[in-house]
Amino acid sequence: MDTEDWVELCGGDLDAYRGAVASGNFMAMRRAAYARETAEDSAKLARLIEIVEEAMSNRRKVVVFSFFRDVLQTVANQLGDRCIGQITGSVAPAGRQLLVDQFTARLDPAVLVSQIEAGGVGMNMQAASVVILTEPQWKPSTEDQAIARCHRMGQVYPVEVHRLLAENTVDQRMLEVLAEKSQLFDAYARRS
Repeated sequence: MDTEDWVELCGGDLDAYRGAVASGNFMAMRRAAYARETAEDSAKLARLIEIVEEAMSNRRKVVVFSFFRDVLQTVANQLGDRCIGQITGSVAPAGRQLLVDQFTARLDPAVLVSQIEAGGVGMNMQAASVVILTEPQWKPSTEDQAIARCHRMGQVYPVEVHRLLAENTVDQRMLEVLAEKSQLFDAYARRS
């Protein structure tokens, strides 16, 4: 089940987004929703915490993917001991596997946060049945590969995917561009 979780920026996260737009910093625009570091000041972070709490109340494990390390750190800080660790590009492959093994072995519900490029390829995270994508990615295959980490042999639950998106932001424009690219590719593939 894939869900687009649209939120409206307001207060602190809206100010951060406007500042990123004013500076012309595209990467800052993509992660501005997490700049304030508390759920009270971030609509996306508040929604993420709601999803995690619901999953944990249903005894399910969660993987949170982001392109950005600072977003992962903010998420991990907000989740506290519910988060068992972070997989980033600076974690050696053996360390990544150790985190996945700890996540899998944990009897209680838990959250693992991961850079989408570092944890989205070559790992089996079938212990998780809830996936949260904190922002859209330019390459749909990046998201697909990350989600596929949970769709592995041994997965006993249907996998829920939540895409956190902010209205009237670069998130919306990225999805429009990606839809246009997809239509062009489909038209080209049919002719081929």
